[in-house]
Amino acid sequence: MNKRQIRNTIAICLVLLVVGSMFLVPIPYYVISPGSAEDVSPLVKVRGGYSREEGDFYLTTISMREGRLFDYLYSKWSDHVQLIPEGELLAKNESEEDYERRQAASMSLSQNHAILAAYRYAGRPITVKVKGVEVLRLMSGQPNALKEGDLITRINHQPVRSVEQLSGYLGTKETGEKVEVLVRRNQVQQKLTITLQPLPREKGKPLKAGLGIVPVLKAEIHANPPVHIDSDNIGGPSAGLMFSLEVLNRLQKEDLTRGYQIAGTGIITEDGQVGQIGGIEFKIMAAAKKGADIFFCPADTGPHDQNEKMAKETVKKYNYAMDIVPVKSLEEAVDYLKRLPSQEH
Repeated sequence: MNKRQIRNTIAICLVLLVVGSMFLVPIPYYVISPGSAEDVSPLVKVRGGYSREEGDFYLTTISMREGRLFDYLYSKWSDHVQLIPEGELLAKNESEEDYERRQAASMSLSQNHAILAAYRYAGRPITVKVKGVEVLRLMSGQPNALKEGDLITRINHQPVRSVEQLSGYLGTKETGEKVEVLVRRNQVQQKLTITLQPLPREKGKPLKAGLGIVPVLKAEIHANPPVHIDSDNIGGPSAGLMFSLEVLNRLQKEDLTRGYQIAGTGIITEDGQVGQIGGIEFKIMAAAKKGADIFFCPADTGPHDQNEKMAKETVKKYNYAMDIVPVKSLEEAVDYLKRLPSQEH
C-alpha cells in the first residue's frame, strides 16, 4: 500500500469515526417526536356493553428516547423533533426506570378517572374503595423507615384518602417533626414513627416538610357492568379523555363516533374535567398521519395554557385536513359528537 492509499484509508476511517460518533455519543437531552394514534376500542372491555362503532376513537402518543449528537444537529432544522433537558423530564435522583414506573402509575390513575367520569355521566352504578397511598419511590440521599411498595393507610390516626389530602396534612407540619404512620407491608400492618424531611425546594416556593417519598393513590373501582382498560404498555395520564369516550360509547346504544375517525388527548378528572398535556404538536402529527377527521384537545382556560393554541397552529402550519375541537370536559366532547351528522360510508 503506497502513501496515497494510506492517507485515503486514514481519511475514510476518520470520517466513519466522526459519523459513527454522531449516532453513538449521548447528550443530556431526551428526543421527543411524533408517536402513534392507537385505536382505543381493543383496549376497553365492558361486560355486556355495546360494541358496534361506525368510526373509531384514537389515543395519541409521543415517541421519546435518549438523545445523541445527531439529534442535536437534526433538531436545528426539523420541526418534527424536540430536545428536552434531562432535568425537565426526570425528577431529582430519578432513574429512567423510576420515570417509567411513575408513568405507569399515572396511566393507572388516568384509567380509573376515565371510568369514573364515563359511568357517572351515563348514570351507571360505580363505587371507589380507596386502599391508601403507596410509596412508589423513595427520594434518595435521606434515611427512611418507609420502603417502596408500602401502603400508607393512616397518619397520626387519620385515614389517608388521597395524595392531595396527605400532602395537605404534611403541609401543616415542620421539618424534624415526628409523625406516626400506619402502613401495610407484604400484607402485614406495621406502625412506624417517621421524622419529616425537607423536600426539594420548588422555585419561588417555601421549603416544605414531607415523608421523602413519591406517592401514588391505590384504589379499587367496582362498576356495574364490570369494565377493564388495558393500556398496552402506554404510560402517562394523557389518554384519559379518549378512554372515557370509548367507555361511555360501550354504555349507551347511540354510537358517538358517527362514523368519524376521532383522535384526541387530555388528562381527565373523575368528575370529567379535561386538563392540559405535553407534546401536543407531535400528537397532532400522529393523528394526521392516521387520517383522523377530528382531534379533541384540552381547551386553554388558564393564563399559561397552550394546548389549544399549539394544536390550531400545528394544523394550520402543515395544512392538515383535521378539525381541532377544544373541550373543557367530557360533557363538552359528547355534546359536540351528538351534534355531528352521521358520516356516510
